Amino acid sequence: MNDYLEVVYIPRIKDLVNKVEEYKQCLIQRRAESIIPYFEEGLKKYNDWKKENLQLQKLREKLNKLSKEYNQTKNPDLIYESTKIKHEIKQKLERVRKLEEEIKKIELLLPNWLLEDVPIGYGEEQVKPIKYVGKPKVWKEKINNFELMYPNVEYEVISYKPYHHYNLVGKLIDQEKAGDIAISRFYYLFDELVLLNFAISMYAIEFFKDKGYGDKLMITPYLMRRSVEEKITYFEAFEDTIFEIEKDNLLLIPSSEHSIIAYYKDTIFNPEDLPIRIIAWTPCFRREAGAHGKDTRGIFRVRQFHKVELHSILKKDEDIHEIYKITDDVQEFLLSLGIPNRAVIVPSGDMDKRALIQIDIESWFPAQGKYRETHSIATLGTWVSEKLKIRYRVPKGKKELTRNVYATGAAVERLICAIVENHYNPEDKTIKIPKPLHKYMMGVKEIYVGD
Repeated sequence: MNDYLEVVYIPRIKDLVNKVEEYKQCLIQRRAESIIPYFEEGLKKYNDWKKENLQLQKLREKLNKLSKEYNQTKNPDLIYESTKIKHEIKQKLERVRKLEEEIKKIELLLPNWLLEDVPIGYGEEQVKPIKYVGKPKVWKEKINNFELMYPNVEYEVISYKPYHHYNLVGKLIDQEKAGDIAISRFYYLFDELVLLNFAISMYAIEFFKDKGYGDKLMITPYLMRRSVEEKITYFEAFEDTIFEIEKDNLLLIPSSEHSIIAYYKDTIFNPEDLPIRIIAWTPCFRREAGAHGKDTRGIFRVRQFHKVELHSILKKDEDIHEIYKITDDVQEFLLSLGIPNRAVIVPSGDMDKRALIQIDIESWFPAQGKYRETHSIATLGTWVSEKLKIRYRVPKGKKELTRNVYATGAAVERLICAIVENHYNPEDKTIKIPKPLHKYMMGVKEIYVGD
């Protein structure tokens, strides 16, 4: 089942009838064992649907036969019998449609297949590193730990103890007041950090446009109808993270990836229109900001953040090459900001349930002495395009589902944290702004930290 050409389509009950054990194994590898009972219920409903649909076809055939017979004989008894069969057809059709809807709801719970390059397992120890770039700054007291965690990675030794971003720029962040006005993990940013926020966004847009991703630039709606979001998000795992405005049946977007692809629902492209590479900027909102008790200080893990998102809409067999191209470009982008980083393939139990394969880019944080996830890149295959009916024309009048790749271009608040920690100069107690950002910083080239 790991042959890419066999797994590009989202799991549908009718396609899984002959692959039951293989798909159950996939669910176990994804730590989605709780979905197995729903999957089994879907198989049962599909079997019921086949029986009901067969009976429906037989009733229609019988009705057609009676109609022909009546046209020949004009026998009035046939009218009564035809009326009775029409009533049976109506009831049977309602049952068939009800089963179809129930099966579709179950299919919303089914994660995608896994590609063979995905490491099986979960947790930081199971990630599969594929590329390191840059030389991380490692405090002299933590060298042994670094070499144990990241063998064969070049590094720069620093004699001073590195500081957490909040200890350096906490005066430019007010979480306490934001928590009083909103809820925890919201924040106010001030002065230089506001400029830095916009500078990162503008530079990311310019950088990735120069790399060929800006076929279309977008600012999307910040709200989406629930009925649309349900076709894009894996709700079983994501629903608790979404802010909802119940009165209007609207959701605040957790990622602009969702509102980007929603724009193209019910679209049929001409083949020459593809690929389309989109850059979007939006704020994003997460009701649950990650693990309880983790990263409570500062703006690494927050409920509102800004993001430059990349999204590629592609033809068949183009998405695997695309995710590795984006990975290279994102790593180059981070290095241009002086942020050492690594790319890792996420293990099966931790990855996006919609993705066939997911690559995370982890940036180096000197104070924590480790790489932390700042970017995610994944191919969804046709998981979303099948639900949103996004297709392109192929020969002989047929239509093929598009492939979709999403990627973080810049998770702005996390990059602020990385820049602050990597560019602190203890000699003059300043944070040096990376040169590519200078033209967006209104003359500010450093942030004075002080004592």
